[in-house]
Amino acid sequence: MKIQSTLAVLIIAAGYSSRMNDFKPLLPFGKTSALERLIQTYQNQGIEHIYVVVGHKKDEILTALKDYSIHIIYNEEYDKGMFNSIQKGLSNLQEGIDAFYMQPVDIPLIKGQTLECLYEAYAREGKGIVYPTFFGRKGHPPLISTKYKEQILSSQGEGGLKKVLEAFENDALHVSVCDKSILMDMDTQEDYQNLLEYEAMHAPTKEECLAIMLQHKVSNRVIKHCEAVEKIACELYESVASFGLCIDKYALSAAALLHDIAREEKDHATVGAQKLRAMGYAVIGDIIETHMDIEVDENTPLNANELLFIADKVVQEERVCGLEKRFEGALKKCKDDTQALYSIHKRLRAAHVIISKIQILTCKDFPYG
Repeated sequence: MKIQSTLAVLIIAAGYSSRMNDFKPLLPFGKTSALERLIQTYQNQGIEHIYVVVGHKKDEILTALKDYSIHIIYNEEYDKGMFNSIQKGLSNLQEGIDAFYMQPVDIPLIKGQTLECLYEAYAREGKGIVYPTFFGRKGHPPLISTKYKEQILSSQGEGGLKKVLEAFENDALHVSVCDKSILMDMDTQEDYQNLLEYEAMHAPTKEECLAIMLQHKVSNRVIKHCEAVEKIACELYESVASFGLCIDKYALSAAALLHDIAREEKDHATVGAQKLRAMGYAVIGDIIETHMDIEVDENTPLNANELLFIADKVVQEERVCGLEKRFEGALKKCKDDTQALYSIHKRLRAAHVIISKIQILTCKDFPYG
């Protein structure tokens, strides 16, 4: 669903950042800053009305944002706290805005898919306040209808925005998202380091993988199988990690956990890969796509696709059973189907080549039968 042009975002970047001992809006994330990262995320989702409320070190922010086509609002009373800056920004929203995301600058790694989920729920359910939640914990940014503009502006500020919105709980909706970053602020240097590590993964965490599986209604039986495959894939990774292979352990772990996300659908490897790519995880989708059938060249380095393939082939349900046992049932079931037998034997050959690669690297016998 395309996010409508009547939505805005209010990014609050006016505070002192006193607990951080550094200026949060301009802290680096890769080649950009926290504030620029947020602006780009909202722009990428089609949000045209971007309002940034500044105060402390406003000139530094103005310089950093000189190339952005956005609304910058200076709050002269920024020392009165965040709610005062929210009121200042809200009072400057142009006519025709139906709702706004209330975005603190210190929660900078929000995913575009989360913004889309909130808008879809807002458009579908007609509620005035939509909160994102991650395993039941409420985070940022809420999407708030401007029908509450006057109530927010007339508040004396006691208890902040949270207190104002509590009066309208009957008009609120909590939307579960697969995005741990809605809870990840950066009040301290430790928080900032945690965010940098989270960003560097370029893959969903184990918690986020579970949230993705639950969102896609993956059965508990399949979840347990995926967890068992992930354990084997990570153990295999650790056994070969010192040999200079170009394997991303976080992407491998996430792909193993999510490889059967579309288990109940036809051609589930391809469908699952498409789902992950749609979420912005192209690398993970590419690994998932070959977990059923894979072309293996014995002369090329071992890769993540091969580790997931072999991990999946030695696990039956949630138990490690070894390669031959894993294929035994399929061979019996398809003994009269020539085409199916060809496919099974092709997978077996691929598995044996991968095992050989692992054994040559480690100089050890393959540990899973």
